[in-house]
Amino acid sequence: MNTPSRPLLNWLLRRGPHTLAFQVSKNRSRYQVSIVPAGKQRRMHTEQCRAGRSAFQLHAEWVAAFRDAGWTSVAYR
Repeated sequence: MNTPSRPLLNWLLRRGPHTLAFQVSKNRSRYQVSIVPAGKQRRMHTEQCRAGRSAFQLHAEWVAAFRDAGWTSVAYR
């Protein structure tokens, strides 16, 4: 599997000393939704979606769940 290109969406959330990036990337005909510890290349969790709408919806659900658990949004691009 090819490495995805630059993320289409990248939100950074922080809780204490920990920062996580929540990303949506496109890899050929699929979208990849990932959680990546800041400063790391290795992903903590990744799911594949066939449609962009599903990928962005999953990303929003993950970000909302982490914010509900006390994580704070610090940046997005």
